[in-house]
Amino acid sequence: MNNGAGAAFPTRFSPRLTPWLAFGWTAAIALLWLFRYEACLVPVQLFQFVVATVPTLRLGSHFGRFWADAVVVAGILLLAFWLGAIVVGKLTTERGLLVALIALAIGLWILAVAVLIVGSFSTAKLPFVFALAVCFVVQSPRSFFRDGSKVQFNGWVALIIVAALLNLLGALAPPFEYDELEYHLGAPSEYLKAGRIIELPHNFYSDLPQLTEMLYLLAMKMTSDGAAKLLHWSFGLLAALAVYAVAAKLWSRRIAQIAAALFYCLPFVQDLSQTARIDLATTFFATLAFGALLLDWWVLAAAVAGCAVATKWPAVAVVWLPAVLFLATTTKSLRRPALFAFLSSLFILPWLLKNWLLTGNPVYPLFFGGAHWSDAQAALFAAKHEPQFAGGAWRQLFERVWHYSFVEPGAVPVLLMTAPLLLLWRNTGTVRRVVWLFAGAYLGWYLLTFRPWRFLFPALPLAAITGAVALNAAGKWTRVVVMIVVAVGLASMGTNVLVDVEDPRQFPAKVSFTTYALGEQSREEFVTRLGHGVFEPIVWMNHNLSDDAKVLYVGEARTHYARHPVIWSTAFDQHPLLHGVTGATHIYINFSEWERLRVHYNYLLDLDGNAFRKFLKEHARIIHEHGRGKVYELTP
Repeated sequence: MNNGAGAAFPTRFSPRLTPWLAFGWTAAIALLWLFRYEACLVPVQLFQFVVATVPTLRLGSHFGRFWADAVVVAGILLLAFWLGAIVVGKLTTERGLLVALIALAIGLWILAVAVLIVGSFSTAKLPFVFALAVCFVVQSPRSFFRDGSKVQFNGWVALIIVAALLNLLGALAPPFEYDELEYHLGAPSEYLKAGRIIELPHNFYSDLPQLTEMLYLLAMKMTSDGAAKLLHWSFGLLAALAVYAVAAKLWSRRIAQIAAALFYCLPFVQDLSQTARIDLATTFFATLAFGALLLDWWVLAAAVAGCAVATKWPAVAVVWLPAVLFLATTTKSLRRPALFAFLSSLFILPWLLKNWLLTGNPVYPLFFGGAHWSDAQAALFAAKHEPQFAGGAWRQLFERVWHYSFVEPGAVPVLLMTAPLLLLWRNTGTVRRVVWLFAGAYLGWYLLTFRPWRFLFPALPLAAITGAVALNAAGKWTRVVVMIVVAVGLASMGTNVLVDVEDPRQFPAKVSFTTYALGEQSREEFVTRLGHGVFEPIVWMNHNLSDDAKVLYVGEARTHYARHPVIWSTAFDQHPLLHGVTGATHIYINFSEWERLRVHYNYLLDLDGNAFRKFLKEHARIIHEHGRGKVYELTP
């Protein structure tokens, strides 16, 4: 289905006028972003950081600690590819990079299910899952690369390499982002402490689909949470490779390189690559699902679409539903969409069974609630997660595009500059189908989610592909303007890895992603100093409390670093403090976070504050204080 270069598409206007219209649009967007939103200052800021910081950098005594994590991640990916190649090899005779990536995706699902099954009995046995790597001696997976296609090095590829290295610096740092510490890594940490996968009634996030978290659990058991972060960084690169594979199969390698760069060089990708969230995994599976649909490989598309939903429920709106509607409109039949829905649901089934066995509700806490889920919790969850259409909410259908291109921190208007250029050409059916898939994903995101930019991420590769097709057909100077904007975005990413993570006002930085990657700080020192010492009380408790201590957390849900057993809850769950906590020997209160959660999530509004303060005064004493965090020891 290779349609050649985009320049072969007929123009809607004069062939002489069209390149100037394309250049005018991209130049106008670029100038607006560079000067109205002051993005032109970013390279200056980066230059100042480089001049002040680089002379102070050195290799520290902790350099190279991440090699074991990298080996484990490589082993997981290779093992998953072999497992998936066995399955996909029996489903299709197609070979090439795109099919190989689909094999990897299915293999990752198989591996995650194996971890779920084994971990339900004993997390200590998880290394036996990894031991399947001995199967690599077989030769069959190599056939997926016999097409001999090679990526030619050019400016777009160079941009991707630079972005990958910048993203890697953040990925090497210890986990620091709220969601990863609360549940993406927090739940696997509790499974490891318990010795098996158990119900966590205080953390409803653990009952969401956990394909990616199962891979994190395996990585953490083999080495550390650093391997989990490197795995998510790898998903970013794999998503870019999937964009390349889809565009190369549909058009040309030149367009594929542009598309991969337009997607991967977004600072938003960096924001995710340096965390152990799951959004880049969802994007990887979604890109393969959309590509397989466009090639009419609907069985493979159903498999990887199911994998996407198995990473997070919002993929139902952004990936699964647009895919079903796409099949229904292109085939003008209900049979294939119904089969697609059935096959894809099989890949979600393991996590539905896990929830049903643990909570009695396969989609806990949605729809049917549960023993640990009240009407008040359901109302709060709905208020925070259901889409709102009152007032000017409908304007967001268009305003969100502008916001995520110009206003959102890390925004770069690359996709807004390139994708609309398609209006200048009379596009083929393939291009129109890509556009309709993206439109369906965007509407699903807008109509069925509460519209955070992360939820739209699985659809961004489609926008990047359409932008690459149009950009390839545009003139040379249009591509130059886009590359300049991409380069400024990379400058923003460079600044992120040089800024001080303890105090951003510190210049030059003493503690940054770069200094940590070079080994200048130990893991514990980095965690202790991160964010004005937000985790310092937890590190202090790890060192100073006795082994039999049990800590009640109030106003804090980032429990991943805790060595001792912790009693706590998320902002949506029922806090144990409201039901009479027994067994706690200490209390840790993060007062600033408690206030934030109280204002935004009604956290502990039912708690009698006066009675709690009286209890602390009479039955507890402060043994450690840092910032607005205090550690109390309970007394008789």
